[in-house]
Amino acid sequence: MAKPIPTLEWLHICDYAFRDEHGKLCLIGLFDALHSVRLPGRLPMFSVAIGLTDGEGQYEAGLQILAPSGKTIHLKLPPFQLAERRAKARAVIRLASLPFEEFGRYTFRLVVDGQPVDYPVHLLDHLELKTPPGQAGPGGNPPTGGPGFEPGGSFPAPPGGEPGAN
Repeated sequence: MAKPIPTLEWLHICDYAFRDEHGKLCLIGLFDALHSVRLPGRLPMFSVAIGLTDGEGQYEAGLQILAPSGKTIHLKLPPFQLAERRAKARAVIRLASLPFEEFGRYTFRLVVDGQPVDYPVHLLDHLELKTPPGQAGPGGNPPTGGPGFEPGGSFPAPPGGEPGAN
């Protein structure tokens, strides 16, 4: 009987992921956009968190990052083990100074035993941030705002006015 292909429950990109003292996986600062003033865009460090189940045995793992132009980065990850079909595997990969060399949409995809997993994937939009001259912070990035929001930003106002306006 062939080894069952595990199910990828989720794949998230965040600022930091870790296990607390009770073994719970904690994800801090989930985001789906990166704003840069110029190329290449960089995050000093970020985490990729993965949840798997429904497999049995040991599996080779990798992370595929597809750039907007189609260029692909392949990262080899440590293998993971699922003792039985109901078992769950949780993994955190920390990446440092990965260059985002293009503006556009990046796709982060898990690879299991050499086969890319089609769903779920994490989509990360690398957006060009226009700032007035003299307003950029160190490294050309904006002085405020996280990876997912524009500086000083919050959710954009809906068409027709401010949030909550009638």
